[in-house]
Amino acid sequence: MKTLKIGALADSGDLYPFIPLIEKKIKSDDFNLEFEYIPTVQEVNDKIVKKDVDISVPSAALYPYIQKDYFILSSAVASAVDGITGMPILAMKNMDMDEIKNSKIIVHGLNTTAFNLYKLLIGKYKKLVVVHRVLDEVNSMVNDGGVMVAVHELKAMYDLKKMGVEPFRLASMWDMWKELSGNKPMPMGTVVINSEIGEDYAIKFKELYNKSKKYAETHMEEILPVDVKIMREVQNSDISPEVIKGTIGADVKEYNVSLDAVKSGLEFFYDIMHKRDLLPGVSELRLI
Repeated sequence: MKTLKIGALADSGDLYPFIPLIEKKIKSDDFNLEFEYIPTVQEVNDKIVKKDVDISVPSAALYPYIQKDYFILSSAVASAVDGITGMPILAMKNMDMDEIKNSKIIVHGLNTTAFNLYKLLIGKYKKLVVVHRVLDEVNSMVNDGGVMVAVHELKAMYDLKKMGVEPFRLASMWDMWKELSGNKPMPMGTVVINSEIGEDYAIKFKELYNKSKKYAETHMEEILPVDVKIMREVQNSDISPEVIKGTIGADVKEYNVSLDAVKSGLEFFYDIMHKRDLLPGVSELRLI
C-alpha cells in the first residue's frame, strides 16, 4: 500500500470531505492515509510549497508556483458562484473605494486567493497586515482599524456578534469579480496531490476522495459532530456548531460546481492574474 500524508485544513468547509476517511467510514485498499490537522490557510500553503504533505487544500492563487509538482483534483475546486461566500470587505466605519485604497488591509496570508483577488479587483492599500486566524483578523479590525477581506464570513460575523459589534460591508469581491469575468465561478481553494505518486495513483485517490465527499454530504448528521470536535481542538476556540454547519453548507455548494464552469473560472483567473503581473503564468492546468 502507498502511504499518503494528508494535510487537512481545520476549516469546516474544507475539512468535511476528509472526515469519512479520517473516521474510516470510507476505506482504501490502495492507500495508507496519515492525517495532519493544519490550522490556517497560510500554513497549508507553506507546507505544500515545502512538500511536507502529499495532499492538501491550498489557495487557488498558489497553483502557479506549484504547477510542476501537483495535480488539481477536478472534483475539489472551491468556486464561488454567488455572493454567499463572495469575500466581503468589512470595516468598523463606512468608506468609499478611495478610502479603502488608502487604508490598512487585513488578510490571512500573502499567497491566499483573497489577497490576490484584492490586488486584482481593488489594487491599492496603505498598509498590509497579515493575520492568519479568523478571530485574530476580527480583533485586528475591531481594535486597530483597517479593512478586512472576510474569506470566512460566517465565522467572522459570529465572532463580531459575540463582541456586540456590527461592521460595515463596504464591497464584495464576488460582485467585482462577476462584472470583470462575465459571471464565471470565482476560484477560491483547491485540493492538490503530489504528482510524484503518478497519475494512476492520483486518479485512484481522486476516486477515494469523491466517495468520501459524497458520504459526508449524505451523512451530515455523522460528520458535523466530528467536524466541530476537530475545529474546536485545532483552533482552540468554542466555535458554534450552527456556524460550522452553515459554513459547510456554503462550501458544499462551492465544491459542487460543474467541471466546465470550474475550468472556465480557473483559466480566466490565471490568465488575467498573469496579464496584470500579479501571478506567474500557468503553462498547463493539470486537472485530473
